[in-house]
Amino acid sequence: MIKEYELLTAAYDGASIEHQEYKAKLLGTGVSVTMSRLMVSIPYNNHKITLINEYGASNTGTVEMEVLNGMLPDFEISSRNHLRNLFCMRKRYFSVKSKTVQNKLFLDEALGFSGMKDIAKENLFEPTIKTEIIDNSLFIKTEYHLHLKDKIGAAKALIDFYKSIIDRL
Repeated sequence: MIKEYELLTAAYDGASIEHQEYKAKLLGTGVSVTMSRLMVSIPYNNHKITLINEYGASNTGTVEMEVLNGMLPDFEISSRNHLRNLFCMRKRYFSVKSKTVQNKLFLDEALGFSGMKDIAKENLFEPTIKTEIIDNSLFIKTEYHLHLKDKIGAAKALIDFYKSIIDRL
């Protein structure tokens, strides 16, 4: 698994990877679980995209980036339920909410160009992506579970999605 993340990191100029393993006790059970945390940092056009995948008890991933320059309208992207897509004629894997129609259209296109729609179609990939204000700074934050086959493909698609947002700033 670490080799795959090292290959992912090597695909981006200036990117770095950090791996940690530690034991954690599950509350109330006395059971120890080995946790593995992989953090990939990718510098891109004066921004830093940080991907953190934690394996063990939580099996969750996050991607985060502070928006350092440019304007970005608030938005939220959530995935549609796979069961709903089975019975729906239109195969829309994501729901995009934004105050401006232009931003909504751009985000929908970026989901396609980055490969996130393909990953969602082939895997149980259900990220939530939204803008947040933290300490007077604007951040884009993604949270998703790692119960999917193509974890590296999902990570690459998310990084490419973030890069397309940076290119638009």
